[in-house]
Amino acid sequence: MTFKELLIQELDNIPDPLIGEVLDFLHFLKAKREQDNEDLQDARIARSTVATEGTVAWEDLKAEVGL
Repeated sequence: MTFKELLIQELDNIPDPLIGEVLDFLHFLKAKREQDNEDLQDARIARSTVATEGTVAWEDLKAEVGL
C-alpha cells in the first residue's frame, strides 16, 4: 500500500473536525517547502555571485537570504 493510500485510509476513519486540522497542516507543509526552495535558490544565487565576483558584501548576502 502506498503512502497516499494509507493517508486516504486514515482520513476515512477520522472525524470531520480533525480533517480540517489535517488540511491546515498540509497547507503549512506545502508553504514551508516552497519557502525552503526559495531560500535555497537565494543561497545558490549568492554563491554564484561569490564565484563570479570573488566576494560579496556581508549586507548584500544577508539581504539575499532574507536576514
